[in-house]
Amino acid sequence: MLKENRSLDRGLLVLETVARNRAMSLADIHRATGLPKSTLRRLLATLIARRFVRRSMADQLYRATAGLPDSSIGPAPAGQALFADVALAHALEMTRRLGWPSDIQLFEGRWLRVVESTRPASPFTLHGVHIDLRVNLFGSAAGLACLSRMGLPRVKTLFEALEADPLIGADFQPRRFGLTWEALEAHLERTRQAGYGARLPNFTGKRATFDNLSAIALPLCREGEICGAISLLWPRTLMAAEDFAVKYLADFTATAVQIEADLDRFSADTRALLRDPERPT
Repeated sequence: MLKENRSLDRGLLVLETVARNRAMSLADIHRATGLPKSTLRRLLATLIARRFVRRSMADQLYRATAGLPDSSIGPAPAGQALFADVALAHALEMTRRLGWPSDIQLFEGRWLRVVESTRPASPFTLHGVHIDLRVNLFGSAAGLACLSRMGLPRVKTLFEALEADPLIGADFQPRRFGLTWEALEAHLERTRQAGYGARLPNFTGKRATFDNLSAIALPLCREGEICGAISLLWPRTLMAAEDFAVKYLADFTATAVQIEADLDRFSADTRALLRDPERPT
């Protein structure tokens, strides 16, 4: 009988534990596995390097990007981890240049979900954000930015489906903002003209907490398909969105273009590798 590999067993135990619990701190993993923290740090570093696990900047928690058969809770899709990591690298550079933080949001069909944020890296103390928070498409800057890039038939289908869905809850329906279809069309036209999404006046961030922030946002596409958005945030009382955009939109747009270029490059490299596995990367 062959002997089991102890290091591999420990690594899989960590991966399985993180996948089952969705998001964990080092202390959480230590309590769940009983492994020494020094050992866990080495194992986690390896899992992160191999993209089986990622550590979110916004809350410093570990999340699995690969599933195991025994996992009762599905991990984040691998594509999400790539999207978050690629966008975060450029968003951090922008925060270092401008000071203002960014939230990175994944488009999930009926809403956006926050997957990363540079708020911890900003010199400005702003209201915190929760990773995995779902964000309304119809009131948020990021939502309107994404919708403005879609064709109107697709937007209308989404609008009508959410308006009629009793399970989605008032937090995500257009009626939360008193939107009619005609009003939404007007908002989207203004968004296209401006070149960025801005929050509706009665959008407060989280449903139960008014975050006192303003935001402008740009959609992010991968090979022409909307995959998410990036928002740039500042205190609402500091300046109007139009004035903020005058100062920062050019830099913000350049950052979004760089993110999309890196996402497309990764897709092209992946296809080339699948065609020719011996091709050097």
